[in-house]
Amino acid sequence: MTTPASSTSSRTPFGKSLVRAVVRAGRLVNQLETGILYSRVLAAVPFKYRQIGFQSFKVMFVLAAASVAILLAIGMIAVWTIAALPISADRQPRIHEVSHPQHQLKYPELYDDNGALR
Repeated sequence: MTTPASSTSSRTPFGKSLVRAVVRAGRLVNQLETGILYSRVLAAVPFKYRQIGFQSFKVMFVLAAASVAILLAIGMIAVWTIAALPISADRQPRIHEVSHPQHQLKYPELYDDNGALR
């Protein structure tokens, strides 16, 4: 048993405009491909080589876009990971961090009776 498709779209206005933009970009690429393949300037190049060249150009473009997307995704995961790390407020000061409020309590041997560094 099949269910009938609904006549109302569940896409958001942004999604609809994004779909329209992708469809227009696809049509533009098809027009560009047709223009290049049947160009008089490239008439000396055999048609099969023009096809292979344009296909390789499209593959390189898709790979470049995919690599940028992957790098952005890795960057976002890194930012989320760093944001999820706990911030420890009770971290003890190290010996060279004399401006830390707890430094005098942790290293009393470095201070004189008046509270100044020796």
